[in-house]
Amino acid sequence: MIRLEDLSPSAFAPDHVVLPGGEGGVLWSQFCAEIGGAARQLAGCRRVAVVDEDCRRFAVGLLGGLSAGAEIVLPANTQPATLALLAEEVDRVVDDTFIPGTAEWKPGLSAEDSRLVFHTSGSTGAAKRVERSLGTLSAELTALHGLWGDCLAGAVTTSTVPHHHVYGLVFNFLWPLAAGRPFLAGRFDLWETLLAEMPEGAVLVTSPAHLARLGGLEPLAPDRRPRMVLSAGAPLSEAASLDARRVLGTTVTEIYGSTETGAMATRSRDGVGQPPWRPLPGYRITSDAEGLLHLDSPVGNLRIADRVEVMDDGGFHLLGRADRIVKIEGKRVGLDEVEQALEGLPEVERAAVVVLDGRLAAVLVLGDEGREALAAWGAYRFGRRLRATLSAGLEPVCLPRRWRFVAALPESVMGKRRAEDLAELFTAPERLPKVLDRRRKGEAELELELEIPPALLWFQGHFPGRPILPGVVQMDWAVHLGREELGLPLQAAQEFQIKFKSVVAPGDRLTLGLRHDRDKRRLSFEYRRGRDVCSSGTVFL
Repeated sequence: MIRLEDLSPSAFAPDHVVLPGGEGGVLWSQFCAEIGGAARQLAGCRRVAVVDEDCRRFAVGLLGGLSAGAEIVLPANTQPATLALLAEEVDRVVDDTFIPGTAEWKPGLSAEDSRLVFHTSGSTGAAKRVERSLGTLSAELTALHGLWGDCLAGAVTTSTVPHHHVYGLVFNFLWPLAAGRPFLAGRFDLWETLLAEMPEGAVLVTSPAHLARLGGLEPLAPDRRPRMVLSAGAPLSEAASLDARRVLGTTVTEIYGSTETGAMATRSRDGVGQPPWRPLPGYRITSDAEGLLHLDSPVGNLRIADRVEVMDDGGFHLLGRADRIVKIEGKRVGLDEVEQALEGLPEVERAAVVVLDGRLAAVLVLGDEGREALAAWGAYRFGRRLRATLSAGLEPVCLPRRWRFVAALPESVMGKRRAEDLAELFTAPERLPKVLDRRRKGEAELELELEIPPALLWFQGHFPGRPILPGVVQMDWAVHLGREELGLPLQAAQEFQIKFKSVVAPGDRLTLGLRHDRDKRRLSFEYRRGRDVCSSGTVFL
């Protein structure tokens, strides 16, 4: 393996294949010429942002910028607002409009002076700048190559994760490049496309968020299986691990690390249980007096805000983030412990907990049993039942006071959850009526007493001076409440009929009748103010 700071036109043979593809792929000689062209264009720049999603162009821009003596700045994400702010902080942005041209590559890379800046928001949502030298990245690659270099020789790297995060940067192209292994330029979002195009015996770089979507796919033929499947960014669930083993035919290797340190430890996941993590060769992990992880490694000696239990043989178990210990009413509450308690309930598949106004709020993905209970009890009473069940093992201060039931938790492409995204589920402008009471009239029939909040988003501009609730909103509410209260598999109305008889104004109190006809596959609804019908209709499922 070549250390990153030693990369040069003479590092590999001119006909060495960097990126496979048609007509022989991209050869080392051509790749070096493009890096030289990028370096010439970026000469004189002190800070260069590289944001191209194509791995080939990204690699050329990054190495070209470093060769020009620039500091490379990578974004936290590729959202337009993020990139617009980043553009104001740098001298040049290398994106998909950047054309490097070709020139002789004169590297001038330095282990200490060639630097990259990452931006990571983590789980709290607070943006953080993390600087890494090329030397620390080389030290990380040396450890990885010592562990797996021989068994991965010649394997093509393919990926589902972005390369502006350190995990994608290292595993998508820095390690393959330094090890002389080819890598693909594109990133795959859909499993169907990836599995159809993945080379035989590939290294698959992916994340828990992607592995969780493997369910339902057919297993790969033995000669199509990847040689290695890597996952990082967030904990991998047992269900996703089992699905990966079934579909891909390869045990998932999890990577534990951070932006500051890069990869620190690994473990293999066959599905059941939580095996201990094992540090990389040359890395030593201990816990300090507060139970926090301390890393002694070639990358540096660092303290990480993760709680750990270290075993006698050097392995360790992660116990959760230290910054997920919060104070509620003067008592220390572990958000991880509350989430684990929720996920231990038979009704719950996944749980995320956030602090809102000094109290806990929970966002849940329900299983079949949970969806049936939600349909039978309604959101309010179901939340009360969950609190009552949790109270057997948790103190009152640890019990969530607010609930949201969703089809999927809000996560990044790496599978990370941010507190601000969870909070937005509770703090977004009011879009729904307040449910004051529920009356069951049978398995598939229900009446809801509603109050129409004056601050509803839908009253804004409809109409000035005399706000009226739009009719389409009334229909959407019927669909939403049919899904939430009756457990119907609805996302939006496919076909519908609706009649309007009276306007609905801010502050009105209404009765909404819902009736599901399973045989005719339709949901009927009627809004009443007292005895007067405001609107009625049918949604066809």
